[in-house]
Amino acid sequence: MESTQQPEDDGIIRIQRLVPGQVDVVLGSHPSRQRRVQPRPYGLWLAGLIVAGCLAGLVASQVRGPKVAPLPPVEHPVAEAQTPVIDSEPAAPAAATPTTLNRTSDLMPVAATQEQPATVQPLDNCMKNGNVIDESVLNCRFGQVPRPAQTEPAKGMVSADYMADFKANAARSTARASRPYSVATVSIREWDGRNRYRAQWRVYGNSIDGDSVCENFAARSLERRECRKAAQVSFKEECRDWTKRAARNRDEESKNAEQRYCEVAATFSP
Repeated sequence: MESTQQPEDDGIIRIQRLVPGQVDVVLGSHPSRQRRVQPRPYGLWLAGLIVAGCLAGLVASQVRGPKVAPLPPVEHPVAEAQTPVIDSEPAAPAAATPTTLNRTSDLMPVAATQEQPATVQPLDNCMKNGNVIDESVLNCRFGQVPRPAQTEPAKGMVSADYMADFKANAARSTARASRPYSVATVSIREWDGRNRYRAQWRVYGNSIDGDSVCENFAARSLERRECRKAAQVSFKEECRDWTKRAARNRDEESKNAEQRYCEVAATFSP
């Protein structure tokens, strides 16, 4: 009876005689030639997708930048509307506090206090045994009589001496204007040089008016001041010369000239 069980294929060639006189060759597979079952590449695809997703996420995070967390909104407290409180009953004026009264008195203008008039005394008590009503009697009867305030005398912008000289000169000029005079024109030498000035002055009778010396120059000018200095020197020289002439000639004309120049030399000031 033949066995139906198939021998195991272990890669070894076995020869089995089934029937005498026949050789049955059973071919088997060699282990070195055995085909390997190749697994399907699903795992590689899955790993590639995971790596690609990680790279894409990294690139996206670098492009967008870090996200700023939004700040929570700050809630401002709403001021509650203050409702005015109205007293149901007005406070009485007498119930005002002392502080309120003091403030009111500070704000209100204070009227000027008027002095009470002095009590009028009987006239007999003030006169006593006298018969004359003088200031002491009035003070006794009606109180102290207020005296008028003494005002300070007005002060000008110039000194008293200047004002006195000005008034004297004005009076002198007024008096001289009413008198006849003559104008003398003299060439005098400069007081500190060799130049000469053509000076004019008024002569009243036999007297030279010192205020009018060099009146042909402008008042308060340098030329007039220098001319008057030269005239002062000239008057002194003329006084010496005419004194000598008068002593020598002994005539009326020399005496008049001596008197005229010596008088102005003694009183003239530039």
